[in-house]
Parts: sequence; structure tokens; C-alpha cells
Amino acid sequence: MLRRLAFAVLLIVQASAAAAHLASDSYLNIEVDGGRISGQWDIALRDLDVVVGLDANADGNITWGELRTKWREIGDYAFSRLSLARAGGSCLIRPGEGMVDQHAGNGYAVLPFSAECPSASGALTVDYRLLFEVDPTHRGLLTMTAAAAVKTDVLTPTHASVSLDLGSQSLIDDGARFLLFGYDHILLGYDHLLFVAVLLVVAPLRRATGAATGREWMAIDRLGRVAIETAKILTAFTIAHAITLTLAVLGLINLPSRLVDPAIAATIMLAAADNIRPVLPRLRWHVAFGFGLIHGLAFASALGPMRLPPMRLALGLGGFNIGVESGQLSLAALLVPSVFVLRREAAYRKFVMPGISVMSLLLALGWMIDRLFGLDLLALVG
Repeated sequence: MLRRLAFAVLLIVQASAAAAHLASDSYLNIEVDGGRISGQWDIALRDLDVVVGLDANADGNITWGELRTKWREIGDYAFSRLSLARAGGSCLIRPGEGMVDQHAGNGYAVLPFSAECPSASGALTVDYRLLFEVDPTHRGLLTMTAAAAVKTDVLTPTHASVSLDLGSQSLIDDGARFLLFGYDHILLGYDHLLFVAVLLVVAPLRRATGAATGREWMAIDRLGRVAIETAKILTAFTIAHAITLTLAVLGLINLPSRLVDPAIAATIMLAAADNIRPVLPRLRWHVAFGFGLIHGLAFASALGPMRLPPMRLALGLGGFNIGVESGQLSLAALLVPSVFVLRREAAYRKFVMPGISVMSLLLALGWMIDRLFGLDLLALVG
């Protein structure tokens, strides 16, 4: 049981080392007006840097001068991975003049385009292949509008081609789609999973009362109490990052990832250090709520650029947050029963739990250094 638990958490740690960054999303907005099709495609500069090489001097900053010399390569790369078709025939895509925009404090290349199709009627088929060859976790967030109708979809390596008619789309389908997107987002947000895992490895333990230093952990007897405390931790975390996510999507908060990422790394470091020696409040759900406000900022760009009408935006936010909570509960279902069984084992309290916490702390420290100084220590270690 000890080996299984350590292996499960090590998988999260290893995945975090490989992909501890903001989720990779692009925003494809298409407007259909009879036979006229226009669109805008927003792609993160950090993603384009991987495939096109925007940061010529490798100083961690992409300047306008560096970007301007790469516009043709950016357009060639992007539009070679997008195709539109209607009535069985391919549409001719005509790229417009590129621009730059900011979403949640991060730079995006904005690629406007128009398309000429062989027919002015019928369903529009979108085939999307951006970045899938280098990052299978990338997601394309598609919004298509036609008159009063709005269609949305999430494009993935296994769901890269969709055919959308111009009729109305069920709100229930929208809610389910965003729920799955939130679930997917948290499972691919390895930094958030690692933070939750650091909290959960001590879920069936409590600090001994009356101890001089408060370092000693004691087992909690009842599984029901552990389940309640775990639910409080996860719910507090979800509510907190739902608050900041909503504020960010509404444009009331806008912080760059160069500040958010190190702050998230700091939350992991503090939670891990607290497992070894008390540095945080005793009530773990208070900690989860406070740090959840920071983690929510990393999801800030998830839905805002999709240009959804108010009702669909509210439904999308609700479904997304329910999906995030479901992903966290899945992790809890994996970890909590194992740590509950092991809670009385001296080896778990003295070696396994502290060892996992130290590894998490060091990983978060390396990630913080990466983000603060533009280095790539984790890639070197890997």
C-alpha cells in the first residue's frame, strides 16, 4: 500500500515537472453571415514560441521587433493546421493583418481571416490541428455565431473535426461541454493537482494538541470525519478559484502569468513546508480557500476570449467550475482511502508523507525560479 501511494503521488510530481505551466488554449471565433465568413484566431505567444521560435535572443521576453519578423511564419504555421469546408467543398481561407492582444495578462497573436466557400448554405465543418503534434494537452475553444445562434465546442486531438449547422444549440449541451472542459482542465493543470495532493496526504492526520512545536501528526480515527474535512478543503478551494475566475472573465482582474505562476508555486511550497513544520493556520480549509484565490487566476483566460453571450457565459462558468470540482474529487477518491489505511503506520508519518512534501517543495521552488528568471531548470533536470 505504501508503494502504491508513493507511486500515485510521484506520477503527479513527475507530470508537474514536465508540464507545470498554464493550460495551452487558443480561441477560434467564426462569424457566419449567409455566404460571408469571417473569423479571428487568438493564439498564445508562449505556444507559438515553441513551434516557430519567437524569442530570438532567448531572454524570456518576446518583443514586438521579434514578433514582427515572424508574422509570415506564424500565419503559415497556423493556417496550415486549420481548414473549413461547406457543402462538401473546401473553403479558401484568406488571412488578414496580424495583431497582438492580452488575455489574463498573457500575450496572444491575433490572426483575423475571411473565407470563401463553394456554397452559401449548409453546415460548416472545422478541422483543427494546431499544436497537437507537440502538445496533446492543447485545446482549441471554438465559438461560431450566425445571426442569433451561437455554437461552441472544445477541439482536442481526438475531437479535432466538427460540423456545425446554423441552428440553435442546446444550453444543456453547452453546460455538459464546459463541465467536461473544466474536468479536463484540472486534470491537465498539474500544478493545481499537486497543491491538492499536498493537502490530501495529511487528510487523515491531525497535529497533536499540547505538543511544544506542533510537529507531531496523529491519526484521525473516523473515516467520516476525514471525508467531511476533505470535502471542506476541496469545496473551499473550488469556491475560491471560482471567485477569481469569474472576476477575471468579467475583466475586473487582469494579472500576468509572470506574477501568477510564481505565486502558485509559492502556495505549493508553503503547503508542503507546513506538512513538515507548522507555518500555516491549523484549519486546512482556510488555507485551501486563501490559496484557491491565487490558483483561480491561472484559469483566468479559460472562457473570457470566447465572446459568449451573458446566459451562455454564466452557464459556461458554472459548468467549468463543477468540472474542476469533479476533477479534484477524482484525485481525492484515489488518495484519501490509501492514506486513511496508512495513517497509523509510523513509516508513512515519518518518511513517506514528509518525503512527498519535500519533493513537492523542491519542484515548486524550481518552477518558481524558472518563471521569475526565465530559466528552464525543470527541463534540464528532466
